[in-house]
Amino acid sequence: MPTKAEMTAYLDRFSKESPKKSKKARKKNGYSRRSLIVRTTLRPVDVYAYLRARFGTPNGIHNFFRVDSSDNWIHWDYNLRAADADLHISGTSRAVHMTTTEDLSDEQWKELIVALKADFANTGKAKSTMLRSFEKFVVFQNKFVALANLCAEHHEAIVDSAAHSLALPKTMNSRREMRRYHDNIRAMNKRAFGLYTHCLSLRLLTPIMAEAFINMLILTFCKDTIREDKASFDQFVRAKIPERLDLLYEHCDGFICPIDTKTEAYRDFMRVMNSRNFAIHGNVDPVREQIETVYFEGNRPLFADGGDNILKVLEHMEQINRPSDVIRDYEAAHGFLHEITTYLSPQSQGFFAEVMADPYPGYEVRKNRVGCILPDYSLSTYLEGLRYDDELNVDWNVM
Repeated sequence: MPTKAEMTAYLDRFSKESPKKSKKARKKNGYSRRSLIVRTTLRPVDVYAYLRARFGTPNGIHNFFRVDSSDNWIHWDYNLRAADADLHISGTSRAVHMTTTEDLSDEQWKELIVALKADFANTGKAKSTMLRSFEKFVVFQNKFVALANLCAEHHEAIVDSAAHSLALPKTMNSRREMRRYHDNIRAMNKRAFGLYTHCLSLRLLTPIMAEAFINMLILTFCKDTIREDKASFDQFVRAKIPERLDLLYEHCDGFICPIDTKTEAYRDFMRVMNSRNFAIHGNVDPVREQIETVYFEGNRPLFADGGDNILKVLEHMEQINRPSDVIRDYEAAHGFLHEITTYLSPQSQGFFAEVMADPYPGYEVRKNRVGCILPDYSLSTYLEGLRYDDELNVDWNVM
């Protein structure tokens, strides 16, 4: 690492010399010939492992501005010197930025990249050792977050529809009342079809969302002795919901006591989960799911209920998946999922809350652990006058 005096002297010299030459080059070419962003020909992890193995810890100026987390624009920065030339190599999330104190043609940039890549072999063993020392995470989708967001949207739509119900006019003795009848029928038809879709979707998704929550609990806290025994782990995750809940305390870290199966929340939750197979598998039970009764004499229908024929059809659509029942089951599932977290230690509760709020957490494949590894936003920067390696006027097929 350079000393503070060395870094200050370098920055003073670089700020006096480089901007003048760089500005002149940009004015002539429309882009900088001293900087390049590499996004296709080199992998950031390979470049960093190589530099780390060969030159030690990063020593560039941007390291002074880095916070000790994954939430940075520039994650690492090297300042290398060869004779009288300086070369900066720094890494953002998916690109490697290179800056020199000399103008380079497109072919020279290509030569630099090819030479750097070829030099990987000279430190092959050290680079491989360094690469193996890094923690290896795979990023995966938190299905609970995705499902919970969908369920929340359906829940909001159902509640909003219930708050904007319409009524038909009692009489239709004028054109004005007839127009109002037709307008209300169209509005009620639109509302009924929308409500049917939202209720059916929420009814089907609620138990899937709940099971995704339980599976994330297992993934996060499962004991290594269970996880490393494939037969035991498979038996655990494939067990029926009641058995899976019973095993959480025994097979997972973080739980301070077993799940209480005698609470009202548990009973309501199991009612929701026990009805899921019937709905998810598309089972049909005409008597259980009857909408109304119609008698026939030959081909002559005789309806048991009177009323407006169109209005009755719309009412039947709501009756198939009663909004009040769908909302009740959804809220019951959420209530019990919250109750499960109360069986965790305070420290485990806090950690699990962070994981469950992350739509794309990471999984460390060697230690079998889940964690929040990246910021909850994505950043891309496009600087004027800078080009990318795939924009160079060179033939990358000829090395």
